[in-house]
Amino acid sequence: MKMQLETSVMNLISHYGPGVIRINDQEYTSNILVTADGVTENWFNGSIDTLAAQHFAPLVSLPADKKPEVVLLGTGSNHVFPSMKLLAELRAQGLVVEVMNTRAACRTYSVLIGEDRIVAAALIQIDP
Repeated sequence: MKMQLETSVMNLISHYGPGVIRINDQEYTSNILVTADGVTENWFNGSIDTLAAQHFAPLVSLPADKKPEVVLLGTGSNHVFPSMKLLAELRAQGLVVEVMNTRAACRTYSVLIGEDRIVAAALIQIDP
């Protein structure tokens, strides 16, 4: 039997707290969009009611084998739903969005990425 060390690099969330999310020893203080392959800084700025489909364009444009099974939307300190119209529009574009607070989104992302699932997390910073 041949054994080898798997060396694939993926973005792992190692810390989240008020005003900061750490991924692979890099700290982010802006809202971010994260997949196993990349991190988009300053992904979105504004209140949740100004969130629009265009903010998710980087995920919509991914090739089919990289498109996430689910997008975890972390809404900051509190669990706040965006408009149902937005969620329906994203669904029509092939994105399934699960809404939760950012702490829960970070934990869920870590579990799913650890299971080799194709997942994305759109994370609004937790209030400092």
